[in-house]
Amino acid sequence: MKKQTKKSNAVNILDIGCGKSKYPKSIGIDNNKKSDADIIFNVELGIPFPANQFDMVYSNHSLEHLEPKKLVYVLEEIWRVTKPNGKILIRLPHFSGVAAFANPTHLRGGFSIQTFAYFNSQNEYSKYGKIGFKTQKIQLRKLGNTSRLWSFAASIITYFANVNPMFCELFWVYWFGGFDEIEFQLQPIK
Repeated sequence: MKKQTKKSNAVNILDIGCGKSKYPKSIGIDNNKKSDADIIFNVELGIPFPANQFDMVYSNHSLEHLEPKKLVYVLEEIWRVTKPNGKILIRLPHFSGVAAFANPTHLRGGFSIQTFAYFNSQNEYSKYGKIGFKTQKIQLRKLGNTSRLWSFAASIITYFANVNPMFCELFWVYWFGGFDEIEFQLQPIK
């Protein structure tokens, strides 16, 4: 009688720049020895995994800390290690938020909804890289604080901002103030 082995349904997740709050059930990579990372490594040198390894790659407020000239290379590495039908979830400071420029460890002044358009192989910018991302969702966020009233107001602002994020970047941020965060849900085009 042949012994049957169970096929694992576990999702293989990589958390880039995990710091002290690693994504649940993920492999964390960070160059800070005080982090909760499983692997201490500088991703500006690459991602030490084979191609098409991960079902999901997650990065929460870490790419803005990279040397700006290394950002495209790190995005190429994220693309490389993500499976063809995998998911990429990236959270970053929005260019209109105060913290995008106020934080002295940020080496880039925020991101916009157009950031990943440069990697869409269907447009005129395709010459900028050998990789492509399909943008599945973009969400702007105005974050709340300890005040319940402000947190409620921030959730209302966030809701309406995401009805038309392009309008918000073109007009709203200059009339009513900026957004703290932008989240991209991407899929690699392979």
